[in-house]
Amino acid sequence: PRLNLWQRGRRIGCLDCALFIAIKMDVDKKPLERAQKRQKTKMVDWRDSKEARPEMEKFVAGYIKDFVDYIKTTYEWPDSGVERLTRMLKYTVPGGKYNRGLLCLWTGIDICRMKGMDFASVEKKCIVLAWCVEILQACFLVSDDVMDSSITRRGKPCWYKVPGVGLDAVNDSLILESLLFWLIEKNFEGKQYTALMKLFHDVSLKTQMGQMLDTMSEKAKGQKGIFEKFTMKYYTRIITYKTAYYSFYLPAASALIACGIIEENVLKATSDICVALGVKFQIQDDFLDCYGDPKHIGKVGTDIFDHKCTWLLVIALGLMNADQRKTLEANYGMGGENEEAEKKVKELYKSLKLEEVYEKQEADSYAQCAKLIQQHSKILPEETFVRILKKIHKRTK
Repeated sequence: PRLNLWQRGRRIGCLDCALFIAIKMDVDKKPLERAQKRQKTKMVDWRDSKEARPEMEKFVAGYIKDFVDYIKTTYEWPDSGVERLTRMLKYTVPGGKYNRGLLCLWTGIDICRMKGMDFASVEKKCIVLAWCVEILQACFLVSDDVMDSSITRRGKPCWYKVPGVGLDAVNDSLILESLLFWLIEKNFEGKQYTALMKLFHDVSLKTQMGQMLDTMSEKAKGQKGIFEKFTMKYYTRIITYKTAYYSFYLPAASALIACGIIEENVLKATSDICVALGVKFQIQDDFLDCYGDPKHIGKVGTDIFDHKCTWLLVIALGLMNADQRKTLEANYGMGGENEEAEKKVKELYKSLKLEEVYEKQEADSYAQCAKLIQQHSKILPEETFVRILKKIHKRTK
């Protein structure tokens, strides 16, 4: 009959042999068991956005639960408060495209390949930071929607429009910010913790200042000499601080720090590249707001209605004559109900051939970004930023 390991050892008359055989065979089985376990555990392809997005959401559900449990236990929070907090987080945090979060993961993968590191060793940290970036985005969106009196966000009512929420959303945006810093404190320590806290505080402040300038331009309709203030330098300052830092630099720099790279020269090079990409991206947004098909880009352009300081406006101000200037001043920023005024501004843009100027800008900005990427290719993964550049170049939505 077939004997087990213990019986085989006993049959040859040695208890020590029985133990040795049993242990030896068990040890020999473990590599096979580990290999079988790895085969059952499907590796996530973070490069595949369709696969990565649902995987991202699995993690954030756990982060939300951990944070709510912490609040419930530490603050002895009542059930009604726990329910309200959970509902707010589940409503405002998931649901986006996660482009910023995925950029964090892609950068981490490329950095590890460049440095000869195993991405698995930093994957969890990169996922945490990817969600910290997305949570900061949620924080900004909740407050922006209140300021802009927006109606919908991500295909559903803005959070402040949900019955029973209203201006409580302002405090909720602060809770979202607290959540991301709680995650950083929970998952990092030492130099990484210090660098990440500095990074997120710095980028948050920059974005808030950019938002302030952007809001000021909207409310400046009718102010004497306001168009003299709308220079390229003023415009670039707005979009650099409002968009470029948190949309491009923050995800990339977070991944660098997760991989243990905190040298100032590397972060500065990353900033230079990401700001150039962010400026290009926002100029495209301005162009599409005016010339894009609403069905294709997913929104109706409102920059002319809202008196925004845009790339198109700044370029037009530098090209137009005195009569054209009078037409612009009489029709720019007249509100969403005055379609005739918007039409006159668009006709003015057409007469100035701004579409041709834009095409040249697209080519020039591509060359500028490519040059920056090449200059820093010895300390940063070239493929990360080339991939982003090719993805956004000549985009139509």
